[in-house]
Amino acid sequence: MMIRFAVLGAVMLTATGVSAQYRDGADTASVHVTLDACLDMARENYPQIRQLGLIEASEKYDLSIASSTWIPQLSVSGKANWQSDVVEMPFEIPGFELDMPHDQYSLTANLTQHIWDGGASSSQRAAVKADAEVRRGQTEVSLYSVRSRVQNVYLGILLLDEQISQNRLLMESLRRNADEVQAMMDNGMAYRSDLDMVNVNILDCSQQTDALCADRLAYVRMLSLLTGQDMSGKELVVPSDAVMVDAGAVSRPELALYAARLRQNEVRMKQLNASISPQFDLTLQGGFGRPGLNMLENEFAPMFIAGIRMQWNLAPLYTRKNDRRKIEIQKRDIELEEETFLFNTGLDATQQQTEVDKARMMLEKDDEIIELRASIRRAGEEQYRSGTIKMTDLMDMIDDEHDARLARSVHHIQLLMAIYDLKNTVGQK
Repeated sequence: MMIRFAVLGAVMLTATGVSAQYRDGADTASVHVTLDACLDMARENYPQIRQLGLIEASEKYDLSIASSTWIPQLSVSGKANWQSDVVEMPFEIPGFELDMPHDQYSLTANLTQHIWDGGASSSQRAAVKADAEVRRGQTEVSLYSVRSRVQNVYLGILLLDEQISQNRLLMESLRRNADEVQAMMDNGMAYRSDLDMVNVNILDCSQQTDALCADRLAYVRMLSLLTGQDMSGKELVVPSDAVMVDAGAVSRPELALYAARLRQNEVRMKQLNASISPQFDLTLQGGFGRPGLNMLENEFAPMFIAGIRMQWNLAPLYTRKNDRRKIEIQKRDIELEEETFLFNTGLDATQQQTEVDKARMMLEKDDEIIELRASIRRAGEEQYRSGTIKMTDLMDMIDDEHDARLARSVHHIQLLMAIYDLKNTVGQK
């Protein structure tokens, strides 16, 4: 937060003039744009947003692949071979002759249908969905970081715009005093040096105008790049500083990511249980060959075999205990990360709430200070006209009033920054 205020102070020192289009009070903005609208546009414009579409497409394909295990599996095979030896009868049977051929042929088709896989396919589909949800959560966390960049640029432009108004008031005051000094000089009541002093301040203010013009243009270009929209010629709406933020209600995208990782961990446990379950398949084999299933017939014949096959891989039982412990450790690690995140977020929110309260208190005094400085400046103008004070004293009074107005502008932006920092910290939109 102290770094943010230091950056804000640097912007304030740089932004001490106005652009030519604002110098004469011209209102060229015709379209109003809010900070929330800029945040939405920046999200849609950020290149990483396209990753969400890729994740969805990948999830769709992976689910289709996982579901294909229940589609009947068909395979076709054929063979032709010649054997050096065949089965022969060791004795002769009257009326029976066994003539096994040395050349054999077969063409078969095998059809396999899962009838029970122990929950392997359902756990695989759940794993695909959980993995996609985790990747979506990681993308949302990355997209959320863009908000602070847009906020800083947007509020930086508002700070420059507020300096525009204050600088215009300062220029009007200086020009008014220059006219009065000129009139007093014509009547022999003022020195040339007094007019020169006022003119130097006018030139100072005009010089600052060029600097602010370049600064504001750079900020607007940056906002245009972030949002993907041309922001030149558009009026940025000042957000309300009456927004109430519940610092205890955290709804950051990181929490959704932690929840997705915990669901992913649960799915891994289900996959572990499915890996030790037996699987049953319905099998059907049909074909044509010589010899057929009856090995004693030397004829081409059709054949088919139907049955149920069981497969039970017991190897996962050897590591099941350690696998379960590993998954439990991963779960506790995720829970600890979430707890740490909430703890740190709570600390940040408390500090930022303090900054909000501090900025509000400073603003309450600013209006009173400005009114007193303006009163002192008006009295000083009267005193200069009566010859009781010097021009240097009057310039100090004018500068003090301008500094007071400038301080209020900065305090107002500080309040808005503190409010939106707090909103971003807790995830309030």
